[in-house]
Parts: sequence; C-alpha cells; structure tokens
Amino acid sequence: MAPTNGIRSADNLLHELSGISDMISQNTDEAAKALDNFKTRNHSVGQKSVRATMDLLTLVIASIRNAFDKQGIDDVKLTAYFKKEKKFDEAAQVLLAKARHFFQNGNLAEGEKVLTEISDELLGYITPRTEVVYLTRMAFIYDRRHQYDEKMKVSLQALDKLKEMGEPGAWHYNISTIFYTNIAGCYFYQSDFDKALPYLNKSLEITERNDISAYNKFNVYSYFAFYYESTANNRMSAGWQEKIIDLLRGDATHQNYLIQAYLMAIIQYSFLYRRTTLSTKEKQMVVGKQDRFLEEVATLIPPDTSNGNYIMFLYVNAMLGHQKGNHEKANIFLNRCLPLYEKMQHRASVLNCYRLRHEIYYAWGKETKDAPRLLKAYEYKQKESMMIEEDSRQSHLQKLEAVQVKYNLQQEELNRKLLQQQMEAMNKEIQLTAINLNEKIRLLDELKGFMLSLKKKDGGQHMIRTIIQKIGAVKITEQEKAILQQKMDDGNYNLFKILAEMYPSLTTHEVRTCGLIKTGLTDKELSRLYGSGERGYEQLRHRIKKKMKLKRNQNLVKHLMDLCTKVRSDEVVT
Repeated sequence: MAPTNGIRSADNLLHELSGISDMISQNTDEAAKALDNFKTRNHSVGQKSVRATMDLLTLVIASIRNAFDKQGIDDVKLTAYFKKEKKFDEAAQVLLAKARHFFQNGNLAEGEKVLTEISDELLGYITPRTEVVYLTRMAFIYDRRHQYDEKMKVSLQALDKLKEMGEPGAWHYNISTIFYTNIAGCYFYQSDFDKALPYLNKSLEITERNDISAYNKFNVYSYFAFYYESTANNRMSAGWQEKIIDLLRGDATHQNYLIQAYLMAIIQYSFLYRRTTLSTKEKQMVVGKQDRFLEEVATLIPPDTSNGNYIMFLYVNAMLGHQKGNHEKANIFLNRCLPLYEKMQHRASVLNCYRLRHEIYYAWGKETKDAPRLLKAYEYKQKESMMIEEDSRQSHLQKLEAVQVKYNLQQEELNRKLLQQQMEAMNKEIQLTAINLNEKIRLLDELKGFMLSLKKKDGGQHMIRTIIQKIGAVKITEQEKAILQQKMDDGNYNLFKILAEMYPSLTTHEVRTCGLIKTGLTDKELSRLYGSGERGYEQLRHRIKKKMKLKRNQNLVKHLMDLCTKVRSDEVVT
C-alpha cells in the first residue's frame, strides 16, 4: 500500500502546482508567493516529478522578472528530464521561459535557437495552449526583424487556435489581448490606423469584461496611447497614459512601466500645451498635472545615466523648462541627456533633442535679441534637417531592400515549384516505363501459361512450341531494364551524390534503390520488375531508413523528394 499512497501524494502535489501555474499569467506576484509557501511546506519532498515541476515554475516566474539565470537551476538537464519522461509541454515551457530571458536581454539569436529546438523536437507533441505561447515568442522575433506580415500571420494563427480551443478563462482572455494588439501594431507600422482600431477595441472589450493581468492591461492601454499620439490627439494619448499610472501606481513589479507612463503623460501634455489653443484654466490644469507627475516620478527613478528612463527624465525636464520659458534650465538638462543619446546611437531621441535645442535657442535668441543664440538655433535646425534627410534615405534603402528580399523569396518559391513539377514529371515518366514493363511481363506470362495449357489438350505441339518461343523472345530483356535504370541514373545523378555524402553507410545498391523508391513504385512493382521478393524490398526500405536515422513516422519518399528539391535549388543558385 505504501507505493500507492506515495503516488497519490505526488498527484496531489502536482495538482496544487498546476493551480499555481494557472495563476502566473494573471498575477505573477501572487503565484510567486504561493510557490514559496509550497516549497516551505514541501521542502523535503522526494518525488522527482514534483521537484522538477517546482523548478519549472521557478524558472517561468523568474523569466517574467528577468531573473531566469539567477535561480541556480540547470535548465538543460531539466528540459532533458521532461523530454525523457515524455512530458513535452513541460519541456517546451522551460525552453519558452529561456527564450523570454534571451529576448529580454537583447539576445535575439540565442532566443531563436531555443525556439528552433521547440519547433524541431516538440511542436508536434505539445498541447494547443503551449503552442499558442510559442507563437507569442515567434511574433516577438518577427517584430524585432520588422517582418510585420509574418507577425500578423502568426497572430491570426494564434487567434484561430484560441477559438478552436474553446476554453474561455483568465489565461485565454489574457493571451488574446496580446495577439489583438500585435495585429494592431502591424497596422500601425503601415500607418493604417483605421484598420488597427477594431483590433484595439476588441482587446479593450476583453480587458474591461474579464479579469486581466496588470501587464496585459498596461499593454492594451499603451497601444491606445500610441494610437492617439500617432493621430495627433495628444489629449486622449495623455489620458490613456494616466490610466496606466492609476493601474500601476504602487505596483513594484511593473515600476519601470509606471515611470514610462509618467514621462509619456508629461510629454503628451507638453505637446497639447504647445499645439492647441487652451484657455488659461486649461493651461493651469495641464501644468499642474505635469508638475505633479514630475514630482512623483522623481521619487521612483534613481539617478543612473545607464538607465533609459532616467535619460528620458532629463529630456522631460528640458521640455518643461522650455515650455515655462526657462531656457537656461532647459539647456542644462539637454546638455546632460543629448550626449548620452548620441553615445547610445538612439537616433529618434537624438533627433528630438536637436529639434528641442533648435526651439530653445530660437526662443532664447528672440527674447534676448542675441545673434549667437539665433545662429545656434540655425545650426541645430541644419543638424535636424540633415538627420531627417539621412533617415529618409536609409528608410528608402531599407524599403528597396525589403522589396528585393520579397522578390527573391518569390523567385525562390517559383523555382521550387518549377523544380517540383520537373521532378514529378520525371518520376511520372519512370513510373509509366516501369508500369509498361510490368504489364508486358504480366500479359506475356499469362499468354505463355495459356499456350502451355493448350499443349496438353491437342496435338498441335509444333505450332504451340513455336508460339511459346516467340513469346519468350518478346519478353523483357536486360537491355530494357538497363534503359529504365539509365533513365533513373541520369535523373538522379545529383541525388545519388548527396546521398553518398550525407549517408556514407548506404551501399551502392541502396543508393540506386533510393532513386526507384523516390518515384513512388510499390514493393510489389519493384519485385515484379527486378525479380527479388516483395518482402526483400520492404526490408530494404527499413534498412535505408535506419541508416538515414529517420523516425518510424517519417515518410522515406517525402524525405528523398525534399533532398532532391534541395539539390535542384542549389543548382539554380549556383
């Protein structure tokens, strides 16, 4: 009975951990507390499955907090354990947490390698829920590469999967908002804001009707703020930033996002103050909010010049100084942040600083009638213009490059289809030749059998013997077999070459048989054509797959066709 109790205990513990796992996407802090309490209560637990699941949840939570590499857990061994136990979802979750860690730290290449491991080894075995999380990471890669068409395809695919799953709940609603805002972001890139708005409204509808995590609410609100900023509605944009402030005020986990919201709200109110005709009362309201937000954010942000939010804080101080006519103060803050942006090569921020410096010196020079300051204003206007021109040129070149890449991909796809058609035609020709020969053998054998039966019934033995001899003379010759083999050898020369290079353990006979198998001929047809038993060809196929290290469910014909396509594609490129 002891083992049974042990198994039940492990099942109960795993069930409790599953509940903690469900909490993570909704409230990471609460999930972390629950996991810590679980570890305290079960620190001496011996079941490997339970300890491995604890490590998995630890890494998932740590990846959200950007502390994946600080847990002292060997993620490679943990992944291998889950794979060995055929717990493919758990293995994928470790890798997805690892990919998030790489992405958060700017290492796109390593993150992509992790996703490739999931794609190559696990994608066919994981649940739809885990696959949807995998698609969020793929969307991130496409976004960083500015491949917005691919990002949109992945996001639409994920939404379709979510609909198929039919599991409306906290996780379902949270992750849906991510993909709706992803699609809206793709339309933002195309400056098609009308098409973006329905997806934003859908994400907001989900957010308002369901229990959505603070981060996902922040994400939705941020997209709305950006939408209104892009459509020059600074009042609405500032309002959405204030919604983020109300959402995240006092939230230590998302403090960086709170700081950004404070700074962006100040900037949007600054644009509103300068671009719009406001009443005196409205101006006082705007300045009052800006001062309050600046005071609040100053208590949150450490004076660290390596911190992007702090550099932005300096820039915001310069903006407010200029807005209030304190040009000297504005210039001091700009002198502190501009060199930092230039060192970081953050072009958009450098351009904003040039633009602001031009405005400061122009207003200062006009106010003091100081020619050198007006000259400085002109110099920075020139710098701004040159930078815009350079950025425009680079953007044009990037667009041309994107068009060229798209054209190349289309050509590759066209070449692939043409090569596929050529291979299918060649295989069809070989198949027809083989079928004709097989049919010839079958008919002649039937005629010979018929004549032999006549020989037993009457005395026209001499005539019958003559007919039999003629039939034997017409029967398949080695020359005809050689012609068929020559057709296959000519059509598969490069395939045979790559097979010999990739699979040196294959014999010459096995390599040449691959050319026959590729045509789609059955074992029965091969047996009739070449005289060996049908069972022998079945064993030969098995031996070839084993030497190629193909899995049981992998199709040998498809593998050979893929190799042939690769060979032909290489020929076209060369």
